[in-house]
Amino acid sequence: MATWKTDVDTIPLHTVLIASDHPENISALEVLFQQRNCIVLSETTVATALQTARLVGPSLMLVDMKLPKQKRDAMLKELRAASRGPIILIASANTVDEVLEANQAGADECLVKPVNPAVLIVKAMAWLGHGQRKKFMTGSLGVNATV
Repeated sequence: MATWKTDVDTIPLHTVLIASDHPENISALEVLFQQRNCIVLSETTVATALQTARLVGPSLMLVDMKLPKQKRDAMLKELRAASRGPIILIASANTVDEVLEANQAGADECLVKPVNPAVLIVKAMAWLGHGQRKKFMTGSLGVNATV
């Protein structure tokens, strides 16, 4: 029988899929999740994001793409079918109805731009079930930009 010694504070790995058509945001988001010991996969098109979701079944999916409503809703439904992981949508929603429609299409959480990275990471970690919100809220996030 093989055993290994681990640290008590070791955080379990989660796979996060970032689907974004904003390359400048991808690198910042990757760093935020990697700092929390997550495996990060990023895609810049709907087709590759859906393919990755089907192949990997990520623990969490973060969608930050400017898409027409019908295409966005279709993507959310396909992501939902591909993985049981929560979907966080970052949107430029102008009305409550748009947020509700995104939730009905499959998004578990809809954050309206501009999004504070600290809020995003706390919500994402809560969806992942880390239960370490206190650590994230009291520690330095090292990010002052908005997504």
